[in-house]
Amino acid sequence: MSFSESTSGTKSSEGTCQATLRDLLGVADLQLQWILGDHGKMERAVRWAHTTELLDPSPYLRGGELVCTVGASLTHPEACCSFVAAVSGANAAALCFGTGDLHEDIPSALLDACQQHGLPLLHAPKGVPFIRVAEYLSERRVAAEIQESRRAELLMSKLLAAVRGQVPVSGMVAIVAESLRGRVELIVDERVIATEGADRAAEGVLVTAAVEKRSTLTWSGAGVAPSLTLLGQLGRVIELARHERDVEEALKRERVGQLLLLVEDRLANPIALRPILYETGIDERRLVLSAWPDGAAALLSAHLVDSLIGEAPGIALAVTRTADPAYGAAQMLTLPCGYSSPVELVELPRAIAEARAALKLARRRGGAVGPDALTSLEGLLEQQPERRLSPFIDQILTPLITSDDRHGTRHVETLRTFLRLGGSLQDTAKEQYLHVNTVRHRLARIHLITGHDPLVFADRVALAIALWAYDRRQTGQNRAM
Repeated sequence: MSFSESTSGTKSSEGTCQATLRDLLGVADLQLQWILGDHGKMERAVRWAHTTELLDPSPYLRGGELVCTVGASLTHPEACCSFVAAVSGANAAALCFGTGDLHEDIPSALLDACQQHGLPLLHAPKGVPFIRVAEYLSERRVAAEIQESRRAELLMSKLLAAVRGQVPVSGMVAIVAESLRGRVELIVDERVIATEGADRAAEGVLVTAAVEKRSTLTWSGAGVAPSLTLLGQLGRVIELARHERDVEEALKRERVGQLLLLVEDRLANPIALRPILYETGIDERRLVLSAWPDGAAALLSAHLVDSLIGEAPGIALAVTRTADPAYGAAQMLTLPCGYSSPVELVELPRAIAEARAALKLARRRGGAVGPDALTSLEGLLEQQPERRLSPFIDQILTPLITSDDRHGTRHVETLRTFLRLGGSLQDTAKEQYLHVNTVRHRLARIHLITGHDPLVFADRVALAIALWAYDRRQTGQNRAM
């Protein structure tokens, strides 16, 4: 299968990952101030923060940067004019000038040059390192990419459920159109098979993915376009639904799925699978079991060659020679997958349980998760029911969150950093731009509020569990919304 793409307009999928100048101004910790510029330009997307003291940084700019400087080279009016002309000519989003190191005030010549070129000018006070701006933009991009990945996962899950529920192709195209907020068309042999969604705006974007030799899936709209890869993956599922009419194969997958569940519950002997494995060419002395979301079996049959696929209520299961095919399919299909360690056929019940536990963790992380992840604290916690972890949230973390909200403190943030950095006071202080004694004081307050001392290993583990359980609960609520 091949992909192709054609676009028009100015918006792209990259925009979803970018903060705007207005976003930066709204971050209290950055303390950035808007000095001059058309306020409409506050909506400019900021691709990155580039710190420089060169008079002409344009060779190192790609456009969309927030150019940060303390003005080491801006010692006379001509230098200010040249610098602003270079930054503006490189299509930077804005200029950020830091005072307190070399200049007590922003040079008037710089103000005039920015006004002349229409370049927005921001001010960073002394004590606010530019690296914090870059860190914020990086965190924002990563968070957006994770959110987009989860959105793609959710959409794929909806389509797989539609395949399982025998939803017509037009209904599946409608699901994609609604989720991607645009108009979607499935075209086969230059004939429109299904069209769903609102008409695209005149200045919208058009993305076309060639799914098979004679079929394409197109998206058009005035908003942010989906990536070509995602559209191609969705097209493959829809095409599969269009062609999936082989009742015998579907029944075989269901029989295999039922047998695997009986093996898992030890109501059937794994040896019962021996003839099917022999027919598939899988060595019973070494096999890997992978678990997938409900409805994925038909899709897996098209991508996991020489494997045994089972469709069971609420889950799809696959038996392969090694973990590599499952890992590759998870990346290609943007689906969560949990796979077991290699086992012999008689150990299949353990492998199924292992794969199920890994799938739970993969639903949070995305992609494929193997048995090595289950030996971590996160892997252990992922296997616990929510009711078992709720007391950690209610009795430990909730009082701390309430205290932060009431007093405007940041104890939860400090605790997160302290735990992530392995309980290092020095590293925590450095990352949070605090004195070590301030970190000690905050940890003492956390001890007082929660009854758990972050400096004691057993208490630190309890605090880590509370934070992890809280994050899982929040993720579950967001997905439910």
